[in-house]
Amino acid sequence: MRSGDAAVPSLSLESGPLRTSASRRPELDALRGLLLVLMTLTHLPTRLNAYSSQPFGFVSAAEGFVFLSAFLVGGAHAKAWDTPGRLWRSLRGRALKVYTHHVGLLLFAFTVIGTVGWASHRPAVLNLLDFYHQEPVTALWSSLALLYCPPLLDILPLYVVLLVLTPLLLLAAREAGWAKVVCLSGLVWLWAQLGLKQMLYGGLGKLPWVPVKMGHSGAFDLFAWQFLWVLGVWRGSLRARGHVAGWTGSRVLLGGAWGLGLLFLLARYEWPPVSFLVEHPALLDKWTLGPLRLVNFLALALLADRGAPWVYRWLRPRVLVLLGSASLPVFSVHLVLCLSSLALINENEAPLDSLEEVAVLVVTFASMLLVALRHQRRGSVS
Repeated sequence: MRSGDAAVPSLSLESGPLRTSASRRPELDALRGLLLVLMTLTHLPTRLNAYSSQPFGFVSAAEGFVFLSAFLVGGAHAKAWDTPGRLWRSLRGRALKVYTHHVGLLLFAFTVIGTVGWASHRPAVLNLLDFYHQEPVTALWSSLALLYCPPLLDILPLYVVLLVLTPLLLLAAREAGWAKVVCLSGLVWLWAQLGLKQMLYGGLGKLPWVPVKMGHSGAFDLFAWQFLWVLGVWRGSLRARGHVAGWTGSRVLLGGAWGLGLLFLLARYEWPPVSFLVEHPALLDKWTLGPLRLVNFLALALLADRGAPWVYRWLRPRVLVLLGSASLPVFSVHLVLCLSSLALINENEAPLDSLEEVAVLVVTFASMLLVALRHQRRGSVS
């Protein structure tokens, strides 16, 4: 670290209380906790998932979680780019930790969930693990290689790849500047909108030794979502170095963000005067991070950045802070419980009644809280 550089907080991306010598931003933990709650409600087979998937517009919890994680990574490693060896070791360790959780979830899905779903003929599980049931050996090794990504199990592989690429991103920003890096990332995102992933898999699909086709590679388009990650790392790095642009507090910009946020919110709930926004679904596509969805997210992100500290001081949501500070283990246990609910509950035959839905919600969130409390007591920091 060069003399005169301010100390950088050691922010935790995946788990652990954010211990720093500088002031923490607990509102970011609370925000991560809120995103985990919304994600869990979306994945559980209850009637609440109709309201939790995109409650504030055409933005899901996944966009917020990816961007916020990237923001924390950028802040934690803003100075480490001066020592590339340390940078590689730190992010490699983070990627390995996420990968370990991914492997654990895969083994649970392939053994317990796959067996229960096959024996009980659960349509949800059979659809979820269709490739595994067809070619179990190929599915096993290709999933470990991050080539096969079943639904619900495709976001952690995205994290692993982005974490591995982050040292290159930071070193490129040091050498060429953030403007060029962000512009290049934006061009890749634009190419993704034009079908980059389809073109690549169209060519790879002609090779007989490629085990996985595009339909089994995961819903998230890496070439599109990398742009959201780059934006998050960029903003986190600048914030940690004290280079906060004055334009982010512009009243005109904030007014525009409020206007756009309200416009997309009304369109999300199908208010007729703004229904034209949903006439072209590709522009709002989640998996390719469509242009209108990206605009919607950036507007909400700006509002959250300005409003999160105030809302946190007002609400003091300690439970959300607890969940957010142990995000990786909490995320993992939420997936275990969501997969288990798919294997044990057959919604097609008999939808859950209100009491059963309450029981599912209580068991799930109680388990998540217990994991977060255990993690807090251990005091682990990643």
